[in-house]
Amino acid sequence: MGLFDRFKKKAPEPAPEWPKPPREDTMALLLMDRVLEDIDPAIERLKKAFGDSAVSDIDRSHPQVPAFTVTVDALEFWCSCLPMPVPREEQDIAAKAQHNLFLKPEEREAFCNHKSFWVIAQKGGGKTLEGKRRTCWNFSLLCAALLELEGAVGVSVINTALLVSRENYLSYRVQMEGRSWNDPDWFPVPLWLWFYRGLQEEKPTVQTQGLTEFGLPELAFFDPKLPVQDVLNYLFTMSSWQITGKQLYRNMALIPLTEEVEVVSKQDGDTIFFIGG
Repeated sequence: MGLFDRFKKKAPEPAPEWPKPPREDTMALLLMDRVLEDIDPAIERLKKAFGDSAVSDIDRSHPQVPAFTVTVDALEFWCSCLPMPVPREEQDIAAKAQHNLFLKPEEREAFCNHKSFWVIAQKGGGKTLEGKRRTCWNFSLLCAALLELEGAVGVSVINTALLVSRENYLSYRVQMEGRSWNDPDWFPVPLWLWFYRGLQEEKPTVQTQGLTEFGLPELAFFDPKLPVQDVLNYLFTMSSWQITGKQLYRNMALIPLTEEVEVVSKQDGDTIFFIGG
């Protein structure tokens, strides 16, 4: 059944309630252009960013895969450094880089040629939308601190096709200054969501990937007539408002974008499409 066929139903099926429970665990990979000789510079960088007691449980029992725990805002994050490229069966970094809208050619090349990577994980902090938001905010602060290391390339977010370059990541870290994880108006969505062009019923779309990690519907513009940059700006803001809880988009709602333009929302599975923009 097509997207527009569903408008013909006299009694549409009830849409799932949002938000749903988020994914409790959060993980990302931070890629390096070299194999680190020692993790001490990373530990010092993290202590400088979060305090001398922030790093604990340093484990050097495996000489090539050291690990430690970092505490940020009372949340514990596990970090480990692996002296090899990311195995393709785990993540195909080259394929992700090829389809990323926001990487410069030299950044794309750096991701493809990385030599080692950090695994960063937080267990159990995302049981609610509020908890997931707080976890990801502090996760972003931790990644930004490690990206200050010489040789850092960028971040690959698990369960999405998203790659964020070091330069882009640190630019959003600057925007986080003076804000907090419970800011109702803003969240650094480009550090957690992939924005991409797709197809639905042979019509172009611009969509998000990653909102379901927060227990929220993905958002998409169906066959948009607006310039792509305008569509992306709307998706950035709308995604941010969903994550902060300021606005949850529902099935079959009229949503004004400007005084002249409004869209109708239509849910299809776990995605809400905006039609008419």
